Amino acid sequence: MNILNTFSAISRKLTDAIPRKNIIIFESGPAFSDNTYWYYKYLIENTDISKKYKLVWVVPSKEQFRAELLGKKITCIIKTTDDTKEKIRFAYYTRFAKFIIDSNDYIRKKHPAQKRVFLGHGMPVKIVMSYNSQKGEVDLNPVTSYVFNSHFYDCGDTEDNIRDLGYCRADILASNAGKRKNSPTKYIIWMPTYRQHKNGNNLAIKNKFPLGLPVIKSHEEMAQINECLKENNVILYLRPHPAQDVSVMQIDEMSNIVIADGEFINKKGVQLYEFLTETDALITDYSSVYYDYLMLERPIALAVEDFDDFTSKWEMFYNTFDEFKENYKCPYLYTVDDLKKFIKDVATDNDEFEQDRINARNKFYTYPDNKACERLYKYMKQEYGL
Repeated sequence: MNILNTFSAISRKLTDAIPRKNIIIFESGPAFSDNTYWYYKYLIENTDISKKYKLVWVVPSKEQFRAELLGKKITCIIKTTDDTKEKIRFAYYTRFAKFIIDSNDYIRKKHPAQKRVFLGHGMPVKIVMSYNSQKGEVDLNPVTSYVFNSHFYDCGDTEDNIRDLGYCRADILASNAGKRKNSPTKYIIWMPTYRQHKNGNNLAIKNKFPLGLPVIKSHEEMAQINECLKENNVILYLRPHPAQDVSVMQIDEMSNIVIADGEFINKKGVQLYEFLTETDALITDYSSVYYDYLMLERPIALAVEDFDDFTSKWEMFYNTFDEFKENYKCPYLYTVDDLKKFIKDVATDNDEFEQDRINARNKFYTYPDNKACERLYKYMKQEYGL
């Protein structure tokens, strides 16, 4: 038995009867982001949580260790490492923490007295059961609407742990709802979900797009789009999904087409969802960002020409294309001409689907407001004594 197994066996026997300590573990992917970050931010700015609890963040590597976040002292730990000392630190904090708040790389409970809140990283458009089925025991799973309950029942959740409290990251979008003011230049962000996963072919569909991107099939067509953007004073941000295998993508950065990857966002010193508030429209496909962006009350278009190929690999929340179109009413982009029209409509504030988006928002959100973090905090305080 190696030192870690010995430590784990002894610690379990010695600590089962000891009360959990005032420790909260936070996790997100990437680190310090997504729903977990926005909830952490709310706690720091609106409660005295940092005086009562030790705040611990799970990060991928020592290179991402930091001593504080938003002005408060934090401790960083690593989940997957070959460093024995770091393995012991991870085992200690996850064993003794009172609360676990994760959203991506599952941090499972080590003791029945712990409370685990899984904030997730998207309501279902596509469904990845190979990932969802590994979630483990969760005490609270906040959702944006009970419309999605059937999906979460399939993932092992029950009426006992699902609560329609809203999504923390949507608060910043709801707080900035409506058209941007004083913006002669318009900004469209294109956020496709992954087709080819960087971790392996078992999560991939065949790449049928020469540039790795729907709609635009050649560099010549990309140049045409760039010219259309220039003529209409629009900037197009292309943001590959963090899990996408970018080696299949051959996207040119032009005068009005900008690659808005993680490095680009980080250099701006903002969170992704803060960046979204500075855009005027969204193009996506099978990504949960569709639901989030509804809170901004700005145009959305979908590029889903590979629906049949995609659904042959992934189950969808709405599995037939007729169901899909009925529930996600917006412009559908198949050709370069479709994309040019959407660009011109955004530039001229021509928004024929505004009421459809309002209807969708009211369907997919029980509370279409900016108080998800507040509701979650009040729930945890009342039910768990946070």
